[in-house]
Amino acid sequence: MLATAGLVGAVALTATPATAAPAEGAAGKCRISYLPVPDGADRYGVVIAGGDVTGRYAVGSVTYGFNTEQVIWRNGAVSMPSLPFGEGTLADVNSSGVAVGYGLTMNYDSVPVSWSEATGLRELTVPEEGWSGQAAAINSRGDIAGTVYDRNDYDGTQVAVVWPADAPGTVEVMPADGPHYAADIDEDGTVLAHAGSFVWSPGASAVWDRTGDEVQQLGERSFASQISGGYVLRSRDTDEGTRYVVQDLDGASRDVRHLEISAALNRHGDVAGQGTVIERRNGSTIPLQLPAGTVAWVTALSDTGTAYGTAAGLPAMWQNCR
Repeated sequence: MLATAGLVGAVALTATPATAAPAEGAAGKCRISYLPVPDGADRYGVVIAGGDVTGRYAVGSVTYGFNTEQVIWRNGAVSMPSLPFGEGTLADVNSSGVAVGYGLTMNYDSVPVSWSEATGLRELTVPEEGWSGQAAAINSRGDIAGTVYDRNDYDGTQVAVVWPADAPGTVEVMPADGPHYAADIDEDGTVLAHAGSFVWSPGASAVWDRTGDEVQQLGERSFASQISGGYVLRSRDTDEGTRYVVQDLDGASRDVRHLEISAALNRHGDVAGQGTVIERRNGSTIPLQLPAGTVAWVTALSDTGTAYGTAAGLPAMWQNCR
């Protein structure tokens, strides 16, 4: 059973985000709005972990001094879901408002969970009694990707899994040797995973096609973070340092050229991250509306052109970025 420390009632905050004036000549393109936070939360302590493909939802955390609480934004308004754990994380959210992550038991074991306003908190199935785990990502139809492990053998049994939407209460295990952990799941159910451990530098990344139960390796010295529309966002080490690549699973790939760090991807192959622009699949850019002299840190980029992240340290949403 999950710990009940830090129980927070569901409080909907409907304050309208403060909106900056659009840049001259921008015609509202990639217009910024600053996201509200719950009363008493540190506006400079917000982390946005993920968002859905429509741009309606984002999930993250806020801090109150030394305490952290999970929050969900819907169309720019913030709410605090009633979560029966004092420590834990919501990592992603889908277009139905279902969020996923993990909570901690009274013994501080990690339990993979999903949460929605309709169903409340649900613990996800693990392959063996006594195993722990974390949910990392969810797609629109409700397939959830994550990682499970024997808490007595943390590194040796770590495996990437999927909790399929069409078979509640079951779990699918990635057919690969050695420890793997899941990073993301595409809308068609394809899973992005890494060889290695949560607690150590991972090996090569891989894509798990669950339709044929096949695993495709993405190459040595690769670290992929997101998958969307058959595109994978990954980094690669070179003699000149780290480079970011958008790789089409059908073969073609391109270097990201206009971002210091790439962190978010959508089904069009557009990329965002640390910088002042969103870079399109064809290499052209869309400037983000920003305070003068600052850069953005975008961590969620929807298919509709809504982005979430921070600007000058404040939680922000950009709209009309297509």
